Amino acid sequence: MAVIVNVDPVTRIEGHLAVKVKVEGGVVEEAWSSGLLWRGLEKIVVGRDPRDAPVILGRICGVCHNIHHLVSAMAVERAAGITLEDLPVNAVALRNIIQAASTMYSHLVHLSVLAGPDYDMYGLGMENYYKLLKETILPAQRICNQIIALFGGKAPHTEALVPGGVATVLTVDKAVSALAKLKELESYVGKLIPTIQEYLDSHPEFLDFGVGCGNFLSYECYPDPQQPGKPVFRNLVKIKGEVKPLDPGKIIEYVASSWYSEASAGKPWEAPPPEDRYGKPGAYSWIKSPRYEGEPCETGPLARMTLAGYYKPKSKHGASLYDRMYARAAEVVLLLEKMPEWVFSLKPGGEVWLPFTVPDFGEGSAFWEAPRGSNAHWVTIRGGKIERYQVVSPSAWNLSPRDGSGKPGPVEQALVGTPVPDTSNPVNVVRVVRSFDPCLACACHLVEG
Repeated sequence: MAVIVNVDPVTRIEGHLAVKVKVEGGVVEEAWSSGLLWRGLEKIVVGRDPRDAPVILGRICGVCHNIHHLVSAMAVERAAGITLEDLPVNAVALRNIIQAASTMYSHLVHLSVLAGPDYDMYGLGMENYYKLLKETILPAQRICNQIIALFGGKAPHTEALVPGGVATVLTVDKAVSALAKLKELESYVGKLIPTIQEYLDSHPEFLDFGVGCGNFLSYECYPDPQQPGKPVFRNLVKIKGEVKPLDPGKIIEYVASSWYSEASAGKPWEAPPPEDRYGKPGAYSWIKSPRYEGEPCETGPLARMTLAGYYKPKSKHGASLYDRMYARAAEVVLLLEKMPEWVFSLKPGGEVWLPFTVPDFGEGSAFWEAPRGSNAHWVTIRGGKIERYQVVSPSAWNLSPRDGSGKPGPVEQALVGTPVPDTSNPVNVVRVVRSFDPCLACACHLVEG
């Protein structure tokens, strides 16, 4: 006999998410993901000076703050005709450093505080787990924020990421301080990451569920400051087993299961800010359904680490709960290895910013990998003001509901097959959902009026 299990709200995530699963024979047969906040923050910037957008849209989220801030600044740059190759070496390196520190901070929060309790504190016991938090994780998070503040002025919500570069005074002592902090951070990460990886290795059952749609999507980011054409992650997508270059022009948002008007669907660079249609028949989420070539795609550490060749999934399915957690831990190590290279490429006293003038008319788009996955902004400027603005965030991809053809989103698909031996305590359900590190503040935003 089938049993419907509702987890509402899903806690220990950013924002408000409800998940409903149909359980039969001890496993999930169907799943529904519902984002329960209205999306509309893009409306705030319409009619404003384009330079206001990064500061405002950085407030989309308090966890992925710097990534929205940066991608917004990049989109405005592109609308003004400024390319990555135009930027000073210092600006490219500083942006890499700030974003990598933000991503490591976010991953450390997820692996420890947000996901840790789902895994019996990684077998450490309560006392040892709290000791790990106090002596390792919290100091590591503090160092990440100190690095961000060192070059960005403050953390969270640095104001230094501006169209044209980074508004900071770059000195030798800042670079030296960053290297010292990275060395200290390395010692903390060396204690935490092996603990998590050893726990996952001792639970091979995590390889058998949480698989998902099998499609991966990742944007180009962390360019080499000296050779911008050589980024750490590239524009790649894996659809139905085929890996190929990503074409952002093939991204379309659908609203069949979302509380929005049909006019809110379509190509992100053409559609207006979303119009609410709460109560629309068949809809069950405030999240749209982004699709690439009509297919749902998983984004995040597993997607980009796999597509870039830094991680090979250990599950025979090509993805799993185990792989998603392991790839996130492995990315912390990767970024920690890359950051000293970017610090050494800094030229104290050199240019950090390219003079920027707001164009009378322009269209721009920008893409970067946030901790949780692929983040994109599109802006249209007319008469020196923002005419249209759109954001497609990582959790919009991962937590999307069914589209017009009935295809479930990545989390909905990942939940299918999840073992639920006790429907009164569906721990595996929340393990799978949280393995995507959901951020509903990014996927859903603000109600008007």
